[in-house]
Amino acid sequence: MIQDRSVFHPPGLWVALLFGIILASLPADIVIAEETGPGDQKADRPRIGVALGGGGARGAAHIGVLQVLKEMNVPIDYVAGTSMGSIVGALYAVGIQPDEIEMIVVGVDWDDLFSDRPERTQRIYRRKQDDSAAFIPVEWGWKNRIVLSSGVVAGQKLSFAFRSPAIYLSGHHGFDNLAYPFRAVTTDLQTGKMFVPDHGNLLKAVRASMSIPGVFPPVHWDGKVLVDGYLARNLPVDVVRAMGADIVIAVDVGGLPENTDPESLKTLMGINHQKGIIGARQNVDPQLLNADIIIQPDLTGISSREFTRVGETIEPGRVATEAVAEQLRALSVSPAAYQTHLEAHAPRKIGKLIIDEITLVNNTKVHDKAILRNINQQTGQELDLDQLKFDLAKLYDFGVFELLDFELRKKGERLVLVIVASEKHYSPNILNFGLSYEGGEGGKSDIEARMRWTRLEMNRFGAELRTDVQLGKNALLQSEYYQPLTWRRIPFFALTGKAEMDIKDWYFYNRRWGEYKSTEFSIKPELGFRLGHYGEIRAGLEYGHLDARDRTGLSLAEFEGTGGGYVARMAIDMYDLAFLPRRGFEALIQVNQKRPEFGSDLDFTKLNGGLAGAHTIKKHTIYAAFEGGTAMKTDLPEFAMFTLGGLGRLSGYAKDQFRGAVYGLAKVAWYHQFAGNMSPFTNSYYVGVQLEAGNAWRDYDMMGWNDLLYSGLVTLVARTSLGPLAASYGRSEDGKDSLYLTLGTIRGFLN
Repeated sequence: MIQDRSVFHPPGLWVALLFGIILASLPADIVIAEETGPGDQKADRPRIGVALGGGGARGAAHIGVLQVLKEMNVPIDYVAGTSMGSIVGALYAVGIQPDEIEMIVVGVDWDDLFSDRPERTQRIYRRKQDDSAAFIPVEWGWKNRIVLSSGVVAGQKLSFAFRSPAIYLSGHHGFDNLAYPFRAVTTDLQTGKMFVPDHGNLLKAVRASMSIPGVFPPVHWDGKVLVDGYLARNLPVDVVRAMGADIVIAVDVGGLPENTDPESLKTLMGINHQKGIIGARQNVDPQLLNADIIIQPDLTGISSREFTRVGETIEPGRVATEAVAEQLRALSVSPAAYQTHLEAHAPRKIGKLIIDEITLVNNTKVHDKAILRNINQQTGQELDLDQLKFDLAKLYDFGVFELLDFELRKKGERLVLVIVASEKHYSPNILNFGLSYEGGEGGKSDIEARMRWTRLEMNRFGAELRTDVQLGKNALLQSEYYQPLTWRRIPFFALTGKAEMDIKDWYFYNRRWGEYKSTEFSIKPELGFRLGHYGEIRAGLEYGHLDARDRTGLSLAEFEGTGGGYVARMAIDMYDLAFLPRRGFEALIQVNQKRPEFGSDLDFTKLNGGLAGAHTIKKHTIYAAFEGGTAMKTDLPEFAMFTLGGLGRLSGYAKDQFRGAVYGLAKVAWYHQFAGNMSPFTNSYYVGVQLEAGNAWRDYDMMGWNDLLYSGLVTLVARTSLGPLAASYGRSEDGKDSLYLTLGTIRGFLN
């Protein structure tokens, strides 16, 4: 291990020049004989190392540097990297050539990499429910107090991003035994000093080197807690020296404080970003004094967070390297000598990865069988990375894991797949918070605050207790015990208890007369099946007490008493995003029957459902939806009527303005993402237009195409860390207008 040192080594460029003069003075046949001799003739030239600095997305410029060094026949003997430099450096160190590294890095889906969850279409329906826009997309936990996770992103998919067998198998016999000796620089979070592993799991060392505090959780390594190396050594020149390099080529891709846009320093985020740049320069600039050749690509305009632009950094890396070509020529060797160098550092041949054994290192409350039964890799078969990625992502959806990773280890001649499961430090108690604000016509506004507490993995089959609390005009306290019945968690039993108070405005002939208040207490046992990753189906009984009160002065039908009946529901959700989906569809059908045999005079049936879908071409999305409901010609009481009106549900009209025993609503929308991307570190911005047609009728005899009401909606939406923020304008066909400002859930609009 290399610990932090401050020893200064004199530059070694004169060594290269001296060797160049000596070699030039020798007879040609002697020079050629030495260049083409057996092995890699390091003794005949200075040993050259490259130090690849950290810089986030800007670090892909290292690829361009390595490409030019190869084209100039500059042999590299040692590699060390920090953060993104450790990724590029590790790929090079295991023998992958620069052009192939470019294909790998540019081909990474960085937005997906920075999301630990599986693609939403592959998530189980229960987790899709948790993915609702009703909650701020930040998870808390409870451990004697409210705590946050140790990182925004766990890096769950990192192991699958750079698919090289050598990456998985190398390092356990020492990082000096790779194709090129390599070091990934990290920071010991406890001491603040540099720590450089020299053996072990190579991918884990890279993970530690790029674990930005607050973004990725720290990596635990032999009792140490490691984070991104930029805090201690963002440009590891001295590390390369300590490895044995005579000449060090330093590639500095970090930002310079003086290049920051002064306008950005007027914002909190801009100031914080500048603070990070200044801090990094404090350990970079001294390292530059110890380098022999310095390469600083011009990456103006490319932020360290813009990983979708990594491909744009490679050419600046090439240009900056070509700018110091005169210095590099003193280090280049003949094509034959360079080929000999490459052959001497060629990676060992790795055949098919046939898995002989699967083991589990389980540091969580989840039962071993629940994990292993969901791993579909078979012994005696070749490693299927796509299937393993899917399986681990599906397991990650259990909600208690901080990280589910894998390692490949050699046990003699046997290849062992090791699944490593680590737990969130606050599991099994997960907390989510949400806030919604909807300001509409007439200065009215609805504010709702909500909290969800989920206790996970309560037994070996993965039982959950989910409790929701909501405060506002619609107040709710609901708790559901959800018990899967098998290891694969497909059939389940659910028991739900609910207390709810709902106050709705009551309109008659387009005039608001007052409010209608209902208070309900109920219990609902159900049996169901998970429909793969599509959705779920469930059915059961519901029994409870209902109090429906007229607050309009019109003597509307009121009810107080017990009631019960049968319930059934099938839901499918295959959207790629919970809010503003780009592609996919959703469907819902549900029935609620109240029957006299459950002890009341209630006797009605409500059946409703809907179908919606979205499709995107580039950044333009078309969305269409239809929904409707019917009382099946039964007598539907006033408190159970379907309602329409409000944002996204005939947007020009007031919320719940129309009531009926049967209703229908169709809408089609176009929306366009005009700024930002899907990274968790940035906001994205949309403009949308929606057309709506529908109505609610008191009975079937009143239905007719001529009675349809039409409305339109124009909206601007920002997807933020607190949820969607939107400003919208709705207008009806008869000239009624509504303005909306919403934060959090936007009911009925593109949802």
